[in-house]
Amino acid sequence: MNLVAHNAQELNLLLSQKVDSLLAQVQVMPQVECPEENFFGPNVYIKQVTMPAGSVIIGKSHKIEHICNMISGRMILVDSNGDKKELVAPMTFVAPKGRKVAYIVETVVFQNIFSTNETDLDKLENMIVDNSDSLLEGK
Repeated sequence: MNLVAHNAQELNLLLSQKVDSLLAQVQVMPQVECPEENFFGPNVYIKQVTMPAGSVIIGKSHKIEHICNMISGRMILVDSNGDKKELVAPMTFVAPKGRKVAYIVETVVFQNIFSTNETDLDKLENMIVDNSDSLLEGK
């Protein structure tokens, strides 16, 4: 199926619809465990996740740009603009806001880094993640 859009707004809507469709399908499949760790320092919050090889990961939609460290592994990433790229660790980059979808080629250890003094995980979730997506509520 080809995406046909006349402007960037239409393209983003089409991509969002395709990701929502993928998310609905993936949610009924067996889920993989992705262990998470949280680290706090002066003005910094780091969320680290380990994602197993062979899995499809649909991330939550972030409200803000943030720094990412990919410590180990390899993945194919599609961002909310539809841009696809292969990421190979080690690397550091600024992630755009929005949702990302990844196929994990080799087990990945990944960090999302945010500038904040907040340490309450529920408050951080509300600050960082767009929870308006009904498919992600409670996830």
